[in-house]
Amino acid sequence: MRFKEWRYGLHKLTRKEISKLGFPKGILLEVVSPCSSLDSMVGMQRVLYLLQQYPGRFSFEIWKDGKISFRFFCSSGSVEGMLKGQLSSVYPNVVVRRSESSLPDLKEGDFVSACSFALHGVELNLKRSSDLKYDPLRHVLEAMNCHDCRMVVQVLFERVDKVPKDKKIILEQRYGDDLFFRESKVPVLRCLIRIAAISKDKFKARESCTHIARTFSVFDTDRARLVPRTVSFPLVKNSCRVLSSITGRIFPFFSNYFLISIQELASMVHLPVGAESSGVIYSKPSIDPTNLPW
Repeated sequence: MRFKEWRYGLHKLTRKEISKLGFPKGILLEVVSPCSSLDSMVGMQRVLYLLQQYPGRFSFEIWKDGKISFRFFCSSGSVEGMLKGQLSSVYPNVVVRRSESSLPDLKEGDFVSACSFALHGVELNLKRSSDLKYDPLRHVLEAMNCHDCRMVVQVLFERVDKVPKDKKIILEQRYGDDLFFRESKVPVLRCLIRIAAISKDKFKARESCTHIARTFSVFDTDRARLVPRTVSFPLVKNSCRVLSSITGRIFPFFSNYFLISIQELASMVHLPVGAESSGVIYSKPSIDPTNLPW
């Protein structure tokens, strides 16, 4: 049976493994908004353009641990104030606080099933926020809401300081031949998308991870598609190691990262519209009648 668990990318967590999963080096913020604006994808494009100017890693995360919640991570503490201010500009009355945990609750004996995505086709050709007439994250939330597992969906990204030689032609075709003679930063980032599902039932963990991964086809186009890769190499890479990388918010040395434009990333990195029906509990800021301006 253990061979089958490895084959399907499952891993049974021990107490020692759980104790090694600490907080990442950086700032992990929980984001609670009273509502989500219909133009949040457009607003997040402006935020992502600004984040691209800063070194370090960032991530947007959707958690399910009883309820669905959202996290932002930045590896540099100096960016925290700026990120809070930018989120407030996109989501009025947003509540941003330090996260009390780095992962949903883990217990000894839990099974974890994890996967990452490889991009097949031509990079910088996933659906952009302007190509979508609805919020694509609703598909992800509805899939998460169908299962009672604890889950993490993580979109990890960072700026590209040096474009690989084999990627330059793609960027020149997209942004023009004179792109690399400008002083401005290249408007792309490198991205890694990962999913982890945790449950006492190994079949539920595997089914939940597979189901959520399939919903990311909403970002596919005729030139590029996201293909989930389940890890099933017990001596080299397993779901526990992927979970450790998710906790550390790092790019592993061997990872299926790909280049992504700001417009593509904004379609994945934002608070979803109308998510209340999918189990999201937005904050309801109280109003003190004694402090009203009239």
